[in-house]
Amino acid sequence: MIILAGGQARRLGDKRPAGGKAECTVGGKSLLRIVSEALVPVADSVLVVGGDAPKSFQRPISVRHISDSQPESGPLHAVRDGLRWIWREHICAMPKFVILSACDLPMINSALVLEMLRHFPKDEMLTQWVIPQVGSRLQYLFSVCRPTLLHSLDSYLAAGARDFHGFVHELQNFEPKSVHIIDDFIWVKIDPNGCVARDIDTPADLTAYTKPTSH
Repeated sequence: MIILAGGQARRLGDKRPAGGKAECTVGGKSLLRIVSEALVPVADSVLVVGGDAPKSFQRPISVRHISDSQPESGPLHAVRDGLRWIWREHICAMPKFVILSACDLPMINSALVLEMLRHFPKDEMLTQWVIPQVGSRLQYLFSVCRPTLLHSLDSYLAAGARDFHGFVHELQNFEPKSVHIIDDFIWVKIDPNGCVARDIDTPADLTAYTKPTSH
C-alpha cells in the first residue's frame, strides 16, 4: 500500500501541523494512522511517500517512509516514487496489486478496498489500474493498480506531463482496457456516503471531523 503524505497543505493555514497534513488529528489519531489502520487488514505493508517520517503507532504495523524525489511536483510523481521503491525492494516477490491512497481520507475502510479488488477484471491482464468514479470525479487517490503501471508512468512523466487526467487519457488511448473505471452508478451502491471523496483540504473540512458530533 502506498499512502501519499506530501504536499504543502497551504489551504489549511494555521491548522496545518508541523508534520504536514498527515499529522492532523481526528478523534485522537493522526490522519496517517487512521488511513494506515483502516487499510492494513488488506495490505502486507504500508509505504508512506513524502511528508515527515511517521510517528510510531500503538499497534504493530509495518510502515516504511521515503521522501519525495521531487517535492512539490504533484502526487503523480509521488506515486512513481512509491512504485519505484516497490520494484527495488520486491523484485523477487512482486505484489499483484498496489493500493494507492491519499493521507487525508478519514472515512475510508478496508471493505472499500476489497470492493475495488473485486472489480479488478480477473481475466484481463491488460488492465493496469482500477479507479472508482464518485459523481463526475475519478478518485485517483483511492485506487488499485498493478506494479507494472510504473513503466507507463515513467514515460509519461519523462515527457514533462504531471496530471492524473492526462495520464489516464494516455493509457486509454494506448490500450482501452488498461484502465477500468468503476462507474458512479455502481460505486454509489458500494460507498453511498461518498467516503472516498471526503478529504480534508481546508480548516472547515478539518473542523467538521473534530466536532464532538463528527463520525
